[in-house]
Amino acid sequence: MQYTFAQYQESADFIRAKIGSFAPKVAMVLGSGLGFLGDEVEDPICVSYRDIPHFKASTAPGHKGRLVFGTLRGRNVAVMQGRMHHYEGYEEVGYAVRVLRLLGCDTLVVTNAAGGVNLDFQAGDLMLITDHIKIFMESPLRGENLPAFGPRFPDASHLYTPALQE
Repeated sequence: MQYTFAQYQESADFIRAKIGSFAPKVAMVLGSGLGFLGDEVEDPICVSYRDIPHFKASTAPGHKGRLVFGTLRGRNVAVMQGRMHHYEGYEEVGYAVRVLRLLGCDTLVVTNAAGGVNLDFQAGDLMLITDHIKIFMESPLRGENLPAFGPRFPDASHLYTPALQE
């Protein structure tokens, strides 16, 4: 499904009515392994995905399926406790990120369970992903471009921001 800018705006307006003047700057998409960080947010305002127009429900085990707005280590955050996955049948898994951008988030941190080729890694080890090779699924750049979210083909040389990696 291709969403219109009006649909993204409707979702953002609904959330704005819940969070008032709070302005998140950092969006965090948490998988099941780090979902507990959403419970660490100070002065939390929680919004269930099921209540937000055009949002999809997260069905993966361990995903609470809610947005948590508040502060974490002094930063205004919007924390997604769980995400929408392509394997759940969702085509537009980036919908929520675009809505969070409309709410003011200009930094995105995404966590997930990932494997690696380093034989020293143990299950549960934290690692920083600095690059990836995309060998499956369709491109997130397919479909109509919505200029409000940036250029059609963004510069991909720093998708993993060096300053954030530090």
